[in-house]
Amino acid sequence: MSCVLMLSVSCILWGLGMNEVGWLIMVCAVALLVVMMDCPFNFYILKSEWLGVDEMSVLMVLLCLLVSMMSLVSSTKEVKNGFVVLMSGWSVVEMVMFICLGSVLFFSVCSWMDFFFFFEFSLVPTFFLILKWGYQPERLQAAVFMLLYTVGSSLPLLMSLIYFWSNIKSDNMLLSKMVGGWKDFNMNWPWLIMSLSFLVKLPVYGAHAWLPKAHVEAPLSGSMLLAGVLLKFGGYGLIRLMWFSEVTNSTIVLFVLVFSLWGGVLSSGVCSCQSDLKSLIAYSSIGHMALSLSVLLSFYSVGKMACVCVLYSHGICSPILFSLAANSYEFCQSRSIMLSKGISRIFPIISGVWFFFCILNMGFPPSLNFFSEVYSVGGLLSLQWLLGLMGGLMCLMTGAYCLILYSLVNHGVVSSMVFKPGLNLSYRYLVSSVFGGVLLLGGTLCLDMFFV
Repeated sequence: MSCVLMLSVSCILWGLGMNEVGWLIMVCAVALLVVMMDCPFNFYILKSEWLGVDEMSVLMVLLCLLVSMMSLVSSTKEVKNGFVVLMSGWSVVEMVMFICLGSVLFFSVCSWMDFFFFFEFSLVPTFFLILKWGYQPERLQAAVFMLLYTVGSSLPLLMSLIYFWSNIKSDNMLLSKMVGGWKDFNMNWPWLIMSLSFLVKLPVYGAHAWLPKAHVEAPLSGSMLLAGVLLKFGGYGLIRLMWFSEVTNSTIVLFVLVFSLWGGVLSSGVCSCQSDLKSLIAYSSIGHMALSLSVLLSFYSVGKMACVCVLYSHGICSPILFSLAANSYEFCQSRSIMLSKGISRIFPIISGVWFFFCILNMGFPPSLNFFSEVYSVGGLLSLQWLLGLMGGLMCLMTGAYCLILYSLVNHGVVSSMVFKPGLNLSYRYLVSSVFGGVLLLGGTLCLDMFFV
């Protein structure tokens, strides 16, 4: 399996014409995944004094590599226009590779100070990716918004980690958990302060203003990586924090659960009245992440498994939706849903792909999205029937705005003001879409890999 993985990645890199820097970064990331997968394990294992992995780490690293590959394959414009140089000669491909490498290291380190470093490291290439290759004048404001929200909320986490490091005398997650160093502290309010950074990164409703701006102003590869990988930093960080700090259910946790769930319902309602195509997909990400957070905070084992499954299924489905939105922008030259009409008349194949991923996004069986939403609502029902009712309402509203999205974009009369005749269809979008669909449908044959 490792040889096949290395061979497939090498073929894709060769097809993209990547230079030496991109080769080096991606091969390092894949080699790290191969080292992590060299033996089966069902619990947390220290591979070295730097790396500590379990099934969830391997799953997130694999998601990171898959989304990075799909983003490069779909980014026709950025890859075709050569390798537009930055100050030191780097292109958008190298920026994607740096984000991928930082994400892989974030998902696999065992020290919480290294964990925090790579959590913040991903912001630097993402900032330059939006600032250099964004195509709207507001990209500077979007990049600054992202930095202010994420860095500002990370300062309490850094102070808390330094304080606990000075008391426990170790920053190793597994060692601090084994010696029970966190049991001497009341973790109710400290947990909320430390989780603020992950809640903003997720993001929870109320601290989400940076996400639609970043998605709208970012290039296609940046939007795909934001939705598929960088948002998962928040969920993964919360799972790791709850694991090694051994926080228990409390009033504060229940407040965050109800607040996030209600925010998910509101964001799903906002999706139904959006006019910008990328903003609609961005707000749908907020709703899905709210569902994963709420079921995680139920403290049931099925809740944690459903949370990981939601993270993975959304990490594959949402980037493909952004890829389809970029394809629609190419021949409509507009992100407005009211102008991007009639795709079924122009490209019926793309219209079929739109339909397929819209129903996958709403949880169509037998996809991974369906099982993740069923187990999420079941976990909330086990906690309280009213919470399960809110989760079901969110799933219902998800189906409503997915139907609105498909019907408005694919049906109607094509506007002669925006359609450019003679435009050819790029098959790269179809390749990435078919690949993502196979992953989401084929994942149901091995659910034990995702319910970890």
